[in-house]
Amino acid sequence: MEMPNVLALPLEEATRRLTQAGCSFDVELLLPPRGAEEDFAGQAVRKYVVRQQMLSANRLVLTVVYRLRKEVRDNGSEN
Repeated sequence: MEMPNVLALPLEEATRRLTQAGCSFDVELLLPPRGAEEDFAGQAVRKYVVRQQMLSANRLVLTVVYRLRKEVRDNGSEN
């Protein structure tokens, strides 16, 4: 079975492609050294695959990072 390459894709798209291909996978979250998942609660984040590691014939581990979305206000300034 050929594994789809999902590197650099948003997690949602990677999940869709792997599920369609019949692959099972685990997701590991990579956070900043003193970061916690709760630190990002309520923020607009995107999850991206930065590493794809094959464990066995049809099992993967995906390493995912958060990318914060910058929001631009009406006056053009960023938050």
